[in-house]
This record gives sequence, structure tokens and C-alpha cells, in this order.
Amino acid sequence: MGRGFYIFVCGFVLCFVLSASAQQMGTAFSSFLECPVSAHTAALGGNIVSYIDTDPMFAFSNPAALRTEADKQVYVNGAVYMKNTGYTSAAYSMKFSDKDALQVGFQATMYGKMDGYDEYGNPTGKVTANDFAILATYSRLLNKYFTVGVTVKPVVNSYGGYTSFSLGSDIGIMFHDSVSLVNVGLVLQNFGGKIVGPHGIAMTNDWMPLNLAVGVSKRLAKAPLVLNLTLQNLQRWDKNECGGKVGTMIGKKFIIGVDIVPKSEKFWVSLSYNFDRGLSLKNPTVLSVSGLSFGGGGNIKMVKLGVGLAFYSSAAVTAHFTFGINLNKINKKAL
Repeated sequence: MGRGFYIFVCGFVLCFVLSASAQQMGTAFSSFLECPVSAHTAALGGNIVSYIDTDPMFAFSNPAALRTEADKQVYVNGAVYMKNTGYTSAAYSMKFSDKDALQVGFQATMYGKMDGYDEYGNPTGKVTANDFAILATYSRLLNKYFTVGVTVKPVVNSYGGYTSFSLGSDIGIMFHDSVSLVNVGLVLQNFGGKIVGPHGIAMTNDWMPLNLAVGVSKRLAKAPLVLNLTLQNLQRWDKNECGGKVGTMIGKKFIIGVDIVPKSEKFWVSLSYNFDRGLSLKNPTVLSVSGLSFGGGGNIKMVKLGVGLAFYSSAAVTAHFTFGINLNKINKKAL
């Protein structure tokens, strides 16, 4: 499989061993990185690391998902959560060769304006809170089966005039078999932490929310269906977080999803369930659909549109809207 593949795997294992021994759950200062970055990823549970598609937004979950077929594509996503709060993301992807691809993008979360007070309780006027990350992703096709990728992401958190700077990375690998129509993805997400914090203010600990995830996607040969299974947070096994229930601890690792995608790939319809969200955010007093997501989208010539709906709690439904454009097709029309 080549010397480069074995070097990458050894590096991946070394990063995981070192980070798992020091980097634990992370805290809210970078949890916005776990927000879905497009309507399609939202409709599939938010963290799909093995998806079979040329959509470059899946590289936000696994950098090895970035393919050279996604050359010169621009995607913009917006989501409204609650009043005056929401998040957005965008990406531009390109290829350098038949084996190398690059993507640059960003994620941002806006929490709106709120009343500010000093340490004595005196009002200081309106303040804002925002999170912002820039992402640069590189992927390389090693052979007909394996692709590897890495993402570097500087992060800025600004809360009421206090600012924190962090640096993180994702390291991923993808196995794809065009005969059996199976993809297997493995990724270490958010390896890194805070490098500069506000003076005298302990906003968070130093680490990002590390996530080791593995996923399998299977396209059915005789039906327009893609079945997806993701296991996430495999580095964390603490039943005390789940009320001492081992079954709940294991169940929260799973995301399951299904896509309806014809061979022409002119449209997609998705349905998924994220067990972590469903078990963590459910309301025990009312019927809850927390954890459920669905959506759909299609292609109109060089334009791609998508809408995804995700139930994060019984109090709110988050709508995701995605607009994509293939610049290659515009260039061809111009010629």
C-alpha cells in the first residue's frame, strides 16, 4: 500500500495515544465546531465521517472525505437556532492534481446581544458573544482504496470583550471500495487546545472537545439507498456521565442514517437519528424527537440547494440552508 500510508497510520495512532492521555472532554469554548456545516450533514446527524459523495462539506467531519472531483466548488451554509442566534459556514475546494485536493473554509457562531455587567453588578451596556474558526484541509489519494487528509483550524472565541485563541486539527483516513460500494472512515477530530486566553480570566480549560470517530457507509447496488453508521467519542468511556448506565453510555456513541440518492445524484433525501442528542437532550415529561434529523436537496445545472431540519431539543427546531455552485460549469458555459 505504500510507505506513505504506513507513515500516516503510525502518525495517526501516535496522535491519538498522546491526546487521549491528556486531552479529555473539552468545554464549550470550541463545542461550536461540532455544529453541522451543511443541510446534508445536518440531515445525517451532524457527524458523518465515511459518506460516499463529492460534497466537500463532509470534509469538515473527516478531511479524508475531500475528493479531487470537488474541484472549484463553493458552498455556503446558514442555520437559525433560536432568536438572534445561529451559525454559518462556507468552503471553497480545488484540486492540485489527480491525487491532491485542498479546501479552505470557516465556521462561525453568533449568540446575539445581551446585557453586560461588571464584577459589581453595574450595567455596562450590550455585549456580544461569537465563535469563529478558519479551516484549511488537504487530502491525498494514496491508491485506489485509501485517502488520507488533515485539517488545521485556528479558532477565535470572543465573549463580551474577552478573547481566546486556540489551534486544533483533524486527522482522517478513508477506505473506499468501488466494487462493494463501501466506505469506511476513521478520524481524530479537534486535536489541540487554547494557546492564548484572556488575561486573568479562566474561561475554559486548555483542550478542545476531542472526538475519535469511525463510520461505515454502504450504497445498495439494486436500490437508490445509502446506509450510514457512525460511532463517535470512542476515546471517552465514562458511565458516570450517563448516570452509571452502561447501556446509555454505549448507545450515545451511535449515529444512524439513510439516504435516498439515485445513480444520477440529481437529488438526495436523508433521515437520521443521533443517539447522543436524543438521550442527552430529551424531555422526560413530554414526547421528544430530540436527535432526529431529516432533509433534502437537489442539483439545478451548476447550482446545488439543500434544506435540513434537526431537532436538538423539544424547545427548538434548527433549519439549515445550503447553497453550492460548481465554478467549472460556469467556465465551460463561458467558453
